[in-house]
Amino acid sequence: MTIYVDSNYYIALGNEYDTNHKRADHLHKQFSSPHITFVISNFTFLEIVTVLSQRINREFANTIGNEILTNKQIKIVHITEKLQQNSWQIFQEMNNKNMSFVDCSILAVLQYEGINELLTFDQKDFTPTIQKKYHFHLFPLK
Repeated sequence: MTIYVDSNYYIALGNEYDTNHKRADHLHKQFSSPHITFVISNFTFLEIVTVLSQRINREFANTIGNEILTNKQIKIVHITEKLQQNSWQIFQEMNNKNMSFVDCSILAVLQYEGINELLTFDQKDFTPTIQKKYHFHLFPLK
C-alpha cells in the first residue's frame, strides 16, 4: 500500500498541542507494517520542518527532518520542473482560495506516481469532487 502523507499529519504527530495530535498518534501506531510506503514531496518536507521550527523549535524540526530523511518507509518525490508546471496548472484551475500551491503539488504527485490514497487532516479542501477528478480517496481517519 502506498499513501501520500500531507504535512499536517507529521506536524500533528510531532506537536502534542496540535488539535490533531491524538489522531495522528493513533494512526502512527497502526502504521507498523513494512508493507506501507509513505510518500511526501520535497515541498511537503519543506512545510513540515518549517512549521515545526516555528511552532516548537529548530532543534525539534531538525530531529523530525532527519527522521523523515532516514526512514526507509518514506519516499520523497522531488518536484521537477514538469511537476511544478502541472502543479501550477492545477493551482490556476482551482476555485477554492484555501487550496495552497503545495496542496496542488500533492495532486500533481498523486497523478504522476499513480497514488490513490491521501492521508490529510485537511479534508475540507480535498473535496469529493477533487477526489473524483484526480482519482484518489482520503485515507480513513478513525
